[in-house]
Amino acid sequence: MILFIPERKQCEHCHEKFNKLDNLIEHLKNVHHQSVSKCHNCGKEFLHEKDRLHHVREENERKADARRHSKTGMK
Repeated sequence: MILFIPERKQCEHCHEKFNKLDNLIEHLKNVHHQSVSKCHNCGKEFLHEKDRLHHVREENERKADARRHSKTGMK
């Protein structure tokens, strides 16, 4: 399980702090051999599977919304 303090981007395993979330993710993978969830479409990495699923759902909704707008604009 990956634990994460969002405000400080701090590793709960060793308490090292990071300026960027990407740096924390790399640290967790390389130092603690922690797996991360990765979007199959864009490759973006997430600390938690639930965050990846949220990302995928938002992207699908955004694409569906764009399709709806493009169809209504084509008369």
